[in-house]
Amino acid sequence: MTEKTKAGKIDLNPEFRRAMALMEEVKQHVFVTGRAGTGKSTLLGYFRKHTAKRVVFLAPTGVAAVNISGQTIHSFFGFRPDVTPSAIRKIKDDKKNLYKKVTAIVIDEVSMVRADLLDCVDKFLRLNGPANICLTHRGASLILARVK
Repeated sequence: MTEKTKAGKIDLNPEFRRAMALMEEVKQHVFVTGRAGTGKSTLLGYFRKHTAKRVVFLAPTGVAAVNISGQTIHSFFGFRPDVTPSAIRKIKDDKKNLYKKVTAIVIDEVSMVRADLLDCVDKFLRLNGPANICLTHRGASLILARVK
């Protein structure tokens, strides 16, 4: 089965469909990995276009964020460059509604993300995201992509 897109045809082979189903239906974390040219970016683009989830696409650097038409982790969460988990607070403005509506987070180039930054994201989501959400337990899906 193939689907025609602006970029050409996408082969919706069994692996592709299984990965899409995991990202769409599973409420746990999904780790997408593979060598260059295996279709990770194609898969994430297709997911963005076809998902029913409210997804944000994030990356650790500006270049990586541009490549996925997303934002940097720091920009999306409003983190300063020197952010630490102890600096994370509840927010009080209208932006809080945005965070409460997120049902999936895609982080591209996750191998470049330091553990302490993921701790900051986790704490931020616990304070400002949907009820019962965090990166270490069930809540919003976390879809991680890595270039290998």
